[in-house]
Amino acid sequence: MKVSILTGLFFVLLLGCSKNENIVVEPDPESSARYKLTFNATWSAQTHPNEFPSSAHFSGLIGMTHNSNVMLFTKGELASDGIKNMAETGSKNPLEMEIQSFISNGTGSNLISGAGINSSPGEVSLEFNIVSTHSLVSVVSMLAPSPDWFIAVTNINLIENNEWVTSKTITVEIYDSGTDNGSTFRSPDEPTIPTLPINNITTPPLAVNNVVAPLGSITFTKIE
Repeated sequence: MKVSILTGLFFVLLLGCSKNENIVVEPDPESSARYKLTFNATWSAQTHPNEFPSSAHFSGLIGMTHNSNVMLFTKGELASDGIKNMAETGSKNPLEMEIQSFISNGTGSNLISGAGINSSPGEVSLEFNIVSTHSLVSVVSMLAPSPDWFIAVTNINLIENNEWVTSKTITVEIYDSGTDNGSTFRSPDEPTIPTLPINNITTPPLAVNNVVAPLGSITFTKIE
């Protein structure tokens, strides 16, 4: 009787082991990573000859790592004070304070802040940390001189197939913050009252036939 019971237990355990061998568990990505962000600005008299300004440049980069419960800005909605000031003057405040509030409430994780490009075309890099619970990245910079125009990459997920991406390049988009009526690079200040929703630019001098040629790209490269 004991032999029969032991034999039965053996086959149960053997069957259990066989079933477990067929279970595939997807590994989680490491909880954190470090990336290098490189902004390669291609905006030039050759790419955008219409009224190209002699002092073309981009303000200091600013953004954040975050989760899907928050956005740095939303196309089709009104600009925050931080986005307005960044788009009109290149200042990082009060946008940095807005980002810090996202970090405080748990939807944001890390502030991203770095230098701009003093003369376009050009290139600038910075490094930042990121965690798997907040794997999205959004970054903005004022296109200058301009009334209220800015470039951005938004909600870029650096986890794909459950792993940190080795490298990812995104073409920047160009937006009008909807806060100034100016229509040329050096238009005088003329506040838009009431303000309009943020939208992509589709008019001259940047656009030709309602299309803006690429102004540059941002590459994310994993370094740790």
